[in-house]
Amino acid sequence: MINPRMSPPGTQLALGTSLLALVCLGTTLATHAPTTHAPVAIPKHSHMAEHNAVAEHESDHGAPAGPRLRGEAGPPARQAKTAFPPTRLGKPLSHAAVPTAIAEDLRLALISEERVGRSVRGQPIHQIRIGNGDYVILMLASIHGNESAGTPLLNRLAEHLQQHTEALSDCTVVLLPQVNPDGVQNASRFNAQGVDLNRNFPADNRKNSRRYGMHALSEPESLAIFQVISHWLPDHIVTLHEPLECVDYDGAAAELAEVMSAQCSLAVKKLGSRPGSLGSYAGLTLGIPIITLELPRAARNQHPDQLWQDYGAALLAAVRHRCRTMSQPESPTSDLRARRTAAEPSAQPPR
Repeated sequence: MINPRMSPPGTQLALGTSLLALVCLGTTLATHAPTTHAPVAIPKHSHMAEHNAVAEHESDHGAPAGPRLRGEAGPPARQAKTAFPPTRLGKPLSHAAVPTAIAEDLRLALISEERVGRSVRGQPIHQIRIGNGDYVILMLASIHGNESAGTPLLNRLAEHLQQHTEALSDCTVVLLPQVNPDGVQNASRFNAQGVDLNRNFPADNRKNSRRYGMHALSEPESLAIFQVISHWLPDHIVTLHEPLECVDYDGAAAELAEVMSAQCSLAVKKLGSRPGSLGSYAGLTLGIPIITLELPRAARNQHPDQLWQDYGAALLAAVRHRCRTMSQPESPTSDLRARRTAAEPSAQPPR
């Protein structure tokens, strides 16, 4: 430290000048330093939640964990339980003047594909989810392997909805285009173990047999469908079959059947509930309106373009339609969900 009394003349002036120069230099550096911004936080959609622990404990059949028991605490309804990361489908959505990273995040919040199970022979069963609205529609095809015309139809529907996401402002569409891949490969009604998957559900009217399964949900394919339904709690379901050439329904789906019939050449016809069928389980046991769209026998030989031309409008009508219950005309889902909770089956199927 310099003692001013002992400093030679002019020393104090030199020190002051040096300090002033240092201050000016610091101000200049601060002015021209690069500006940094905090990263933009992009909220995750509820359907794109962190992957469930199910991926670590998935069985050889690839079936995710079963639904929770009644009264057991669980995640909010419809929080995604994806066993695998979503796969990007189709072309990115167009968001003018939106940075690419944000546009991709918005797009992935609307569209995802994941494996929800495996067949007896280990083939994957995929789910395509499009949209993020509260009203959920489930559609599935090829539960009978020799009735596979519905698979290209649902694939075309997926392509169409990806290109017209404005139609999904209040709904989520969940598609299972091929739920019996072994049967499709063998052109067989049954799965690889000779079981009719559409008689293997825990409906009140089911019957145990070698052909229907010795117990409900004995097959990995029907178990995968069961768990998708338990997870999403769909507001209505459409399942595609052949060859009875009509629009059949179970539960409170008569109006939806008429709406779909008006958009194609198939007439409404009530076929009756088969034991252990998906129609019996969803429509009667759970109270979910369900349509069985029975395509004609010739459909399996038609080109996908022709199938879409003939039946695409009916599927789009099912996407637009909102089923309502008589007891809750202002709330199309609350009464259904209350009845489903009361009828919710146990988490583990009987063995």
